[in-house]
Amino acid sequence: MLRIALIGFSQGYYAIEYTRYLSRLKDIEIIGICDMGKDEKYVMDCAFISAQDFALEMKAPLYHSYDDLLKYKPDAVLICCETKDHGVLAEIALKKGIHVFVSKPLGFNYEQIKNLDAVRQKHIRLLCGNPLKYEQGIVEFHERLQNKEIGSVYSIRVMINHLAMTKQEWERNTKLSGGPFGTYGIYLFDLARWLSGKSISKLFAIGDNYVTPEIDAYDTIKIIGIHTDNTQCLLELYSGIKHDYPFVQVEAIGDKGTLITKYDNYTLISQSIENVRLGSLRSTDMTIGEMEHFLDCIKNNAEERCNFEDMTYVVRCLEAGNESMIKHKFVDVKWEGLKC
Repeated sequence: MLRIALIGFSQGYYAIEYTRYLSRLKDIEIIGICDMGKDEKYVMDCAFISAQDFALEMKAPLYHSYDDLLKYKPDAVLICCETKDHGVLAEIALKKGIHVFVSKPLGFNYEQIKNLDAVRQKHIRLLCGNPLKYEQGIVEFHERLQNKEIGSVYSIRVMINHLAMTKQEWERNTKLSGGPFGTYGIYLFDLARWLSGKSISKLFAIGDNYVTPEIDAYDTIKIIGIHTDNTQCLLELYSGIKHDYPFVQVEAIGDKGTLITKYDNYTLISQSIENVRLGSLRSTDMTIGEMEHFLDCIKNNAEERCNFEDMTYVVRCLEAGNESMIKHKFVDVKWEGLKC
């Protein structure tokens, strides 16, 4: 029996969905829920359920202190708190020999995460969240590129559309959340690198805030990246689109062909004499894939699909992107902490 605990409700949807899925498995015991001392309004705003009610649903004790929960020695923890605390809480668990899953992103600057790999014991797993690495179409896209279906890729474009999170105070505070770029930049940098197998050596970024003045950060960002082999990538983040629009679009151009996925297909099209109506845009439940992979890493020593090295690369790119938007010029990605 694998003993797992939930840490925090800040990443509301993910905190609830991860834990509910695991609770349905016969070989998993949810041994505790920790609200990190947050009040009921905070938890309700994030997760749309109170900490007490969720603990009752999971048939698990509710803790208000991370240290108190760790005294009951979970085998693994799901860290779903405010982003700035991800690295600190992960480090505490890793030092105690506890497997760690961290909801995306692991952090938004290098200082927050730099110690994690050094404190982790060899057999202990650290899996970082990135739901898109488990989306069926993206996985197939990756496999086709790895099989050289379009030859050598010399340009890749990744577009992410995710509305800026503004309901919770912590999400509006860029020092706690990293803002839209810190929150969703993982999709841009990690996905482009995973798909193409190429790392950015320098980049130029531009951004502005068009529709979310309540956040002191850019909601729309475009990045031109130059890979270490001088090939290119174009990364786009839109966090202000409020109408129905695809979550992700990816296009890879190779010397033998092109692969494109736009996610603008609909579940159904209803036609009549009066009108044509579209169903919702297609989507995949990626949270299950993340949890299944986390269990595979723990039980079968599977290689983490989104590991510490990947997240070090992401935060180094985030730092370079922020610097580029301030200086309005190309900026080199710092290689300290990276093996690539």
